[in-house]
Formats: sequence, structure tokens, C-alpha cells
Amino acid sequence: MSVQKTSLEAYEEIKSTLGDRQTQVLKLLESIDRPLTNSEIAQQLGWSINRITPRVFELREKGLVEEDKKKPCPITGRNALTWRIVKPKKPIQGTLWDMETNLF
Repeated sequence: MSVQKTSLEAYEEIKSTLGDRQTQVLKLLESIDRPLTNSEIAQQLGWSINRITPRVFELREKGLVEEDKKKPCPITGRNALTWRIVKPKKPIQGTLWDMETNLF
């Protein structure tokens, strides 16, 4: 089995364990082609910020979302972290890499 296929399967397996709210946050981040702040996510989903922050934390813990950068939030006007989807890693073209041993 190729590294790419194994990575993609692991990514999909993790996604299949998500709760409804985590899935909604993840789908929103996947559908918008730029990183978002918690406030932007809350506004898009029509939720309070208190519902978003724990979901983003849980998605970070699962390795599905990562910090991007700080920017002025268009909602609050304050500098805030933005979040983006973590894409499954792909192997370098033409290399064989064993994920179990981390050796080429």
C-alpha cells in the first residue's frame, strides 16, 4: 500500500469519528478557500463563539485543523488566529517511504 493511500485512509478514518458539530466546522473550513477566525466560523454557522472554540480545539487535537496566522478579524476588529484544514501529507514524487519506520 502506498504512503499516500495510507495517509488518506488514516485522514478519512479520523474524519469518520467526528461529532456533528465538529463535522460542521470542518466542512465549513473545507468549503471556504481561506483560513478563518473563530468569530468568522461562528458567524458563518450562526453559532456563538463558545460553541466554536471547543470544536476547533478538538479538531486541532485530532490533527485535522491547524493554526495559520494572526490577522485582524473582520468581525471583531481585533487580531485573532486563523485556522485552516490540514491536508493529508503526500510522499515526494519518485520516493518510497515507510511510515512505520520513517525510512526511505
